[in-house]
Amino acid sequence: MKAFSIFLVIFGSLLFLSILGFVNVSFGFLIWILFAILFGVEGTRELINKNLIGVGGVLFSAFLIIRALDLFGFSSSIVQVFLAFIASYLIGIGLQILFKKSVKVKFWEKW
Repeated sequence: MKAFSIFLVIFGSLLFLSILGFVNVSFGFLIWILFAILFGVEGTRELINKNLIGVGGVLFSAFLIIRALDLFGFSSSIVQVFLAFIASYLIGIGLQILFKKSVKVKFWEKW
């Protein structure tokens, strides 16, 4: 929780300094970075728990960072961002299904 509170303080400070004109940071940039961090943390948490669906979160986080920083001259519309979200999680779900260890629970043995 402390990491999140520190992030909020930095996020709010950058936004406030941007409003005052001291820093040239847009609100959209801060939102892109916020969501990139959220998806990255969630994806990493899932990967630590050995759920390959977390690959989708990490991929989408990387996409959002590339989009926010305009790396490689890349910009995209909101529709393309939504499609990247779907594509990254489809990759994660496919990997989860491909490498999933099947767990069979036999309920009828309990009865």
